[in-house]
Amino acid sequence: GYHIPKGDTVMTIQASANRDEDRYEDGESFQVYRDRQSHQAFGNGPHFCQGSHVARRAVAHVMLPLLFDRFPNMTIPSLDDVKWRGFGFRGP
Repeated sequence: GYHIPKGDTVMTIQASANRDEDRYEDGESFQVYRDRQSHQAFGNGPHFCQGSHVARRAVAHVMLPLLFDRFPNMTIPSLDDVKWRGFGFRGP
């Protein structure tokens, strides 16, 4: 760690987020099957990216077809069995 004296200003560069070569192999490329780790892709707090929902939706347009191609026999037995949870799901 680093000692930061009281009162010092700490600044970050969001453009460098997720590019630490000790944590992310080839951080410049989008890899669908990359291990899930903590990230700063959309920022944090009051500076959270307002386009994050659009980006996640765009990724879903890529991921869902890949998922269904990889597991062609996947089915949902009954929609009544689906539990819709989280802020992003307001209903089926």
